Amino acid sequence: MKKLFLLIVAAAFLAPASLFAQNEPEVTIEENENTKTIVEKTKTENGYVVTTTVIDKKSVFTNGFWKNWQLSAGLGTQMYYGDNDWKVAKKIPEMFVFPAVDLYLTKWASPSFGVGLGANWAPFKGLYQSSTYWQGAPREVVANFIPNQKEAYTKADSKYDSQQLALQKGSYLNVFALAHADLMNIFGGYKPSRVFDIDAYAGGGVIFGFCDSGNIHDVTFNAGLMNTFRITEQLRLLLNIRGALIGDAFDGEVYMDEPTKAHWLANHKFDGMFGASLGLTYNIGKEASKWRMAERTSVYQYDKELVEIIKHDTTYVEVPVPDYQDPEVWFHINFIVDRWDISKKELINIHAVADLIKSTPKTKYLVCGYADKQTATPPHNLMLSQNRADAVYNALVNEFGVDPNQLVKDYKGGVDYMFYNMKELSRCVMITSIKSQE
Repeated sequence: MKKLFLLIVAAAFLAPASLFAQNEPEVTIEENENTKTIVEKTKTENGYVVTTTVIDKKSVFTNGFWKNWQLSAGLGTQMYYGDNDWKVAKKIPEMFVFPAVDLYLTKWASPSFGVGLGANWAPFKGLYQSSTYWQGAPREVVANFIPNQKEAYTKADSKYDSQQLALQKGSYLNVFALAHADLMNIFGGYKPSRVFDIDAYAGGGVIFGFCDSGNIHDVTFNAGLMNTFRITEQLRLLLNIRGALIGDAFDGEVYMDEPTKAHWLANHKFDGMFGASLGLTYNIGKEASKWRMAERTSVYQYDKELVEIIKHDTTYVEVPVPDYQDPEVWFHINFIVDRWDISKKELINIHAVADLIKSTPKTKYLVCGYADKQTATPPHNLMLSQNRADAVYNALVNEFGVDPNQLVKDYKGGVDYMFYNMKELSRCVMITSIKSQE
């Protein structure tokens, strides 16, 4: 009696578990460079339900305006390169200033492209000629950022002594609008788990100078690379490398009327700015850095089982059931006259066909090309029908991940009116189910 009681209790617990296990979907996953296909086959009282989900690795759903914002800030060093700054004794390193402050706000329209605003503030440090001569006569010094108390620069080469080089000082604020491109997502595809990203940006703006001699402004063209390293889902370490072109008049040193080539090279048409900073990038909102990949789901119902397993005592008996029933389907893919490139409209239809084919792995499909008999010569129509069949076959296999073993390719050349007495409808590829794979 005790043993019988234990068996009843065990059966009471195991029976629901067994029933649940039978209803567990059978999942298969196929993946290639462009797509990931998940096929779930679930047994029901009426047969099988096959659900096919195709995830496009290179496409995502567009998020709303208030999602996918980034705030970046950094602290670093930079230099301003004007007409006389190349005359310093130790060259470029001596002209760098600290601190330089960067601030960026970016809205990403997709994982690859975004727009935003940026600002950069730093001290201004440069050189100007406090005494110049032109054709043997003194010339008035024209420069901005001249401090009230003149500070002579004494480290230059002795050949510049007659120019009496002096320091320019002040500060400037550069404000700009930018377009952003995530190079890693563009060339490597969107990957939420990626640790390292490179954001290339470029855009225009206005620079404002503040100094004892007055306030000035000019236009700028800005470009740079934000290199970010993932710390958490929302926080990234930032290394920002940037530069800008600025109008020659911003620092006040403009001597373009002097005719010699050597002097023109020394007095560039544009001034430059270069800098680098370390900081942090913060993804605003918990889901700010995430994008939902584009996907399509198809559901098909089959009324017959392939094989039924029946437990009889301690022996499993395999009982065959009626042959698997192929879906009776056909699809018409249309082309324009004398062409075999696939239109976007027909590509959508091919995408739907691909989902069906992948959800019926036991079925083979015929991909057959045609042309209209009335328009061209038989050899030309044979070429057209072959190219059309090749185009649809390649789209199914290479773009939408269909197993080539499920496809049979053929072409028939020019044919008479196939549908509604319209020769235009004979310029097509027909996709039809043919038979089950053994």
